[in-house]
Amino acid sequence: MIPSNPGLSNSSRAGLSKGKVRRIGIYGSCFWATCVSAQAASTTALSLSPAALAPLPSAPSGFNRGPAAPDTGGGVGGLLLDGLSFASSLGLTYDSNVSQGYVAPGGAQGSDVYLSLGGAANYQSKASEVTFGGNYHGTYNQYFQNTEFSGYSQGAGVSAAYDVGRLNVTGQVGIDYDHGSNRNYSSTVVDQTSFNSSLTARYKLSPKTSLTGNLSERFNSSSGDFNQTNSFDMGASALWKYSPLTEFGPGIRYTFTSDGTGDGRTSIGPTITANYKLSTKISLNSRVGMDFATYGDGASADPTFSTSLALDYRASKLWGMNLSLYRDTQADPNVSGGYYEVTALRLGYNRKIRRAVLNLGCSYETTSYSIPVYTGVVSGSTPIPPPQQDRNYLSLDSSLGMMIFHNTTAASVFLRYTDQSGGGLNSWNSVQTGISISRSF
Repeated sequence: MIPSNPGLSNSSRAGLSKGKVRRIGIYGSCFWATCVSAQAASTTALSLSPAALAPLPSAPSGFNRGPAAPDTGGGVGGLLLDGLSFASSLGLTYDSNVSQGYVAPGGAQGSDVYLSLGGAANYQSKASEVTFGGNYHGTYNQYFQNTEFSGYSQGAGVSAAYDVGRLNVTGQVGIDYDHGSNRNYSSTVVDQTSFNSSLTARYKLSPKTSLTGNLSERFNSSSGDFNQTNSFDMGASALWKYSPLTEFGPGIRYTFTSDGTGDGRTSIGPTITANYKLSTKISLNSRVGMDFATYGDGASADPTFSTSLALDYRASKLWGMNLSLYRDTQADPNVSGGYYEVTALRLGYNRKIRRAVLNLGCSYETTSYSIPVYTGVVSGSTPIPPPQQDRNYLSLDSSLGMMIFHNTTAASVFLRYTDQSGGGLNSWNSVQTGISISRSF
């Protein structure tokens, strides 16, 4: 399949839009794979009205994807049977720093070349009051020298949507398995399994007002001496349609986050939601909130901001841009009782040059570790965690590709530079370059 492209938003990879299969043309083709967000389920994306809004971003997973990583969304290209599509991909990558700074005793370090082989299958039902779908994707990376980094990553999911009259309900369940070096685990090579589920609803009270609600949960477990993390998110909003293009309104959000070693972190606070949609040219989906948190172990917490924003701008058939911003608090899998605030900003640009597409992207991520301040006697079994050094992560990437063989195959070359600062083993940089080819059936 055509790999994910940081220069294009997830909206160009949406799966089902009221049951219709999205065809990916040369303008919307993707030639690069980025880090899959920690909250992103491996399920077919089902849209809620207002339709075609860019999906909100979520926390970075910490994995670096190679060029042949398959798209986990719908519309992967090709059509074998009615509603069933399949795609395959092959990539060759040179990585100047395969360990991302981490070196175990007697372990590998330095550069290497690895081969990636991937595939994806997607099923989407026809448009009706009840729409459903499912998919599977998998990628195997084979390193030529540092074979301990070789491994298989895969995921699967199912989703369904009910859309009739004033009510729209969407639900999805997915599971992901990833192998590789992960910067959220001090760049250690881990096997991570993630279970995720979500439920979203919208009820239209009148032509100008709607009520929305969301419920999601994610559970991560990893190999090695790391904590299991769990996150639960529930929210509701009342939206007013200010104009045919704009809606906004207040809401409330409740979260629970835990690393499995203590009583966890609970937060509740107000939110503001704003959506804007101008045909296919501009799309804005945003939510900003203030979280008032408490720790179950008796620690105090300062109020924090949470933000999820996705902006798409398609100026013409020749070029477009997109912006995404995510900020929230996560449980630290490395330190028992520790938490960190992650802010991830992404800016992408794509330009059509004759038959080719040029993609440029810049990602900046900051991780600020938060140590709970205990007052009095600490309850539970969680010890006071030691302080952790903050880290900053920068990624610059580019790719140039085109569709070949009657627009059934995407071929591309790419280049990516990454740099992380955080002191000691948490400070490193790397360069990745290679080629990728993807075929739809």
